[in-house]
Amino acid sequence: MALMHVNGAALFVEEFGAGEEVVLFTHALFFSGRMYERQIQRLADRYRCITIDWRGMGRSGKPLGGYDVDNLCHDVIGVADALGIDRFHWVGMSVGGVVGIRLAAQMPARFKSLAIGGASAEAEPIEKVMKYENLLLDGYAVDPASVVDGLMPILYGEPFRTDPARADDVARERARIIDNDGPAVARASAPILRRVDIRHMLPHVACPTYVFVGELDGANPPAKSRIIAEGIRDSKLEIFDGLGHQPNAEAPELLADRLRAHLDAVAG
Repeated sequence: MALMHVNGAALFVEEFGAGEEVVLFTHALFFSGRMYERQIQRLADRYRCITIDWRGMGRSGKPLGGYDVDNLCHDVIGVADALGIDRFHWVGMSVGGVVGIRLAAQMPARFKSLAIGGASAEAEPIEKVMKYENLLLDGYAVDPASVVDGLMPILYGEPFRTDPARADDVARERARIIDNDGPAVARASAPILRRVDIRHMLPHVACPTYVFVGELDGANPPAKSRIIAEGIRDSKLEIFDGLGHQPNAEAPELLADRLRAHLDAVAG
């Protein structure tokens, strides 16, 4: 599949597998649906896996506006509606997790389950917003390669970054960050960084929920995931030892197995 025109944006949508159970994958800032490649390999034998690149990121179009979290919610629901998908499982990391929480609270009938990785339900403190916006607007928007060394410790744990045996994996992740459209990602990031607090929505999430986070997450440390897990009734929290913000890349098989177990338990 390629571009779908939804909610005023051209969104890149890709499908893998053909099971009756549908899983929507939403990605983190700086990436695309490709970040879930290794996990989808483990799931596509049973599940219809659909990745959606956020507007302004990955292979999607880059409109001038519409990057607030409300519009991101409308984007994904628009894709699901266009594909005739009424109910689905959701896997979302970072901003993908934030959007998943909002939708699961507001549209509970559409969610079979929720998996949230390295997310935060809180509004970002202004000091962090200013730090990240300076990095994005003054650096990343001009030349992504100029700030990638500053981003790597935020996004990946030290064991992954410094292991000689993982050098090729680290190089691949660096390339994915650098290969983005710098101005488009910087423009898309501002409303995400300035999003509102959604902790009040957590008690309204009623579907089975798996919350996971890397012990060394430099963007949203484990305390953020604990707040989410404590707020969602009967959710399960797992903290991955020695991993950072991107367990999908740092421990792809581990995350694939955990997602498979979560989905299988719900799907029966």
